[in-house]
Amino acid sequence: MSRPVVLIADDDQEVAMLMRTYLRPLDCDLITASDGEEALALAQSRLPDAVLLDVVMPKRSGWEVCQALKAVQRTSHIGVILVTGRGDVKDRLTGLQVGADDYLVKPFDRNEVVKRVGAVLDRARGRGELAQAGRSALEAMLLDRATALPSLPLVLDRVKEMLIEHGEIGMVYVDIEQFETIEAEFGWALFDELLCNVGSIISAEARQRFRNAIVTCHRTGGSSFYVFYETRGQDLSEENASERVANELREKLIAATRRRFPSLHSEQMGFFVGTARIDYRPQIRLERQVYSGMRVAADAVRDAEQQRKKQLTRELRDIIRRKRVTTLFQPIVHAKDAAVFGYEILTRGPANSSFRNSDMLFTFAREVKLAWALEAIALEGALKRLRQVDLLDRKFLLNLEAEMFGESEFRIHEMVSFFAEHRGHFVFELTERAAIEDYGQFRELLTEFRDKGIEIAIDDAGSGYASLEAIAAIAPDYLKITKSLVSTLADEPIKQDLVKMLVELGGKINAKTLAEGIETQEEYETCRDLGIDLIQGYYFAHPQEDVRLGDAEVAESLATRAL
Repeated sequence: MSRPVVLIADDDQEVAMLMRTYLRPLDCDLITASDGEEALALAQSRLPDAVLLDVVMPKRSGWEVCQALKAVQRTSHIGVILVTGRGDVKDRLTGLQVGADDYLVKPFDRNEVVKRVGAVLDRARGRGELAQAGRSALEAMLLDRATALPSLPLVLDRVKEMLIEHGEIGMVYVDIEQFETIEAEFGWALFDELLCNVGSIISAEARQRFRNAIVTCHRTGGSSFYVFYETRGQDLSEENASERVANELREKLIAATRRRFPSLHSEQMGFFVGTARIDYRPQIRLERQVYSGMRVAADAVRDAEQQRKKQLTRELRDIIRRKRVTTLFQPIVHAKDAAVFGYEILTRGPANSSFRNSDMLFTFAREVKLAWALEAIALEGALKRLRQVDLLDRKFLLNLEAEMFGESEFRIHEMVSFFAEHRGHFVFELTERAAIEDYGQFRELLTEFRDKGIEIAIDDAGSGYASLEAIAAIAPDYLKITKSLVSTLADEPIKQDLVKMLVELGGKINAKTLAEGIETQEEYETCRDLGIDLIQGYYFAHPQEDVRLGDAEVAESLATRAL
């Protein structure tokens, strides 16, 4: 096996020399660059196994070089380690967003450098072998993991050939309705299974209905699909025939999915299906013809989505008017021993409605300017249920938008009074989706709550919503770590570093850390080992109307898994 090649890109020659010394134990061929342009050119020409990129360099930043390398198939396998003198959460999040594999913070520890670069080299070698395989590597990266279907770039050449040969092709576009709410309520594992099932049904129908059909997912990790087919000789070029195909496919998908996933409610089960036809026009670039047809099919779906939005708005107004919401409690457990710590108070719409999922309910209410009315009945329902609950020694977390405090304190007055009567049991979980304009005034309000025995949590810590400014200004009692950091945490060093930093930050400000969205044993164990204090997620328990049912589900999880 040839020696690995590592590119060191840093405009500080002393740092580059230090890295050369530290990396000797890895037996690498080392090349250097002193600015971002040179680094990008060397990476593109030499295709090293790993690149150490100083974040601040002349001509191009390390972030820009990383993004450029990861965006192109030929260089995407290169392991990228960003090097910086700052290791704050914002910088690490930026590195994660541009595709970096790891992060090194100055001043360096020799052993840490060897360990991290060695790990990136190991992963990069595997990716490099795939990249050298040519087409197989491309297919591996552009195949959708859940459905095993190719994404559009893999089949585009075949679609163009079909259009040239036949002069006309048809297409069907399928989009899963409310896919975000399904994943949020039932978890990514079930949603991936749903995607796989839908992809299989579409593929089977396409093979049965169309000659030489090409089935593709719109993009990897998405929830929409395209079918391209020959129209010649199939009586499918007329608009009414295409509409018939769309309706029949929609009904078949709904029926088959309901049989396969009985836990999903009928209101959550929907598919938007659009159709289009492309006539070959030699004077127009083929890619544009294909993408234009795709837009036509998607536009037909968007028209249906707009009608659906109007229907959902009417449904939500009726729910608010009739106060048809349910208060649920999801257990929160201690990470070390899985003993129940408390519960998050959640609000859902009716079980037979489109708003059974809490995230869908509040997200849509904000979108159609009904958030205040919904919050009012949600608080009313939560307070009614809390008066019936034996609080014991448990904590109860109630999620509220930060902007709600300053603009409408009167709306939560009764809730605050109840919390004050039962000091030490309640936590306001703040979601900062709108900027807090006056932190001084906001802190004064929070001080009043704390004087009444109400604690404060920051939701979505580690995301753009929960800014470092908010954490520093509010000094919360709890940091609730966003789901996006927990997912695949065990496999991503940068996410692990971010979580470690949040745990350390929590220790410094005397705040407990709470990880939400835990669905697997691996996620739980990784969070526990990283020092997170509290855990919430389907791995232990689902939201329940009675806290005793939640306790029972946690106990059953402990007995089954012997944690």
